[in-house]
Amino acid sequence: MYLLATTTTYQKDTKYYSKSGNTYTPLVEGTDYTVGNAITGTIYETPLNDMLYIRPWGSANPYQRFPYIIDGVNTLPEHDESANDVDLDAYTNTAGYTVRNRVRHDVATLEFNVSTMMGSELHNLFDRTTNVWLDCLFFYEPAWGFTSKKMYRNATVKYHRYFVDNTNMDNSIYQNVNFGFVEE
Repeated sequence: MYLLATTTTYQKDTKYYSKSGNTYTPLVEGTDYTVGNAITGTIYETPLNDMLYIRPWGSANPYQRFPYIIDGVNTLPEHDESANDVDLDAYTNTAGYTVRNRVRHDVATLEFNVSTMMGSELHNLFDRTTNVWLDCLFFYEPAWGFTSKKMYRNATVKYHRYFVDNTNMDNSIYQNVNFGFVEE
């Protein structure tokens, strides 16, 4: 996750980044900046890690870690990232050849599989992804760096109810929870 620099001068042991489009580039101490000098322009800071961060699209609010923290540990469940093509009216002709009408190339998708979730965590997933569009920030292999994408949560969320607490659904246990995000 990248946040605007929180200080007015460059600090020791802090990673800084510049942004061009949706790409964040690390700044090199001694080359791009000097510790103690004033920060000018728009500079971001935060350590890189393999996490996904979301916020409502167009929001100036800070990104929130997704989907949750378990026992104080940053937890990103097993997931797949891919880049897909969008075709309009693709078909196979009578000669056996596929005819493609490519509309768009490299549409990012994120698919998650969480082995076990409490009802409260599933409830949190739905609450945090109710906006039609989300600003998702994640490490994207095709770009080999962190990138921000306008995405929506797939309407389909699959799960198995392992235990249902009819008195408090937040205490229910869900297994094999599958959900995903798709780039606009």
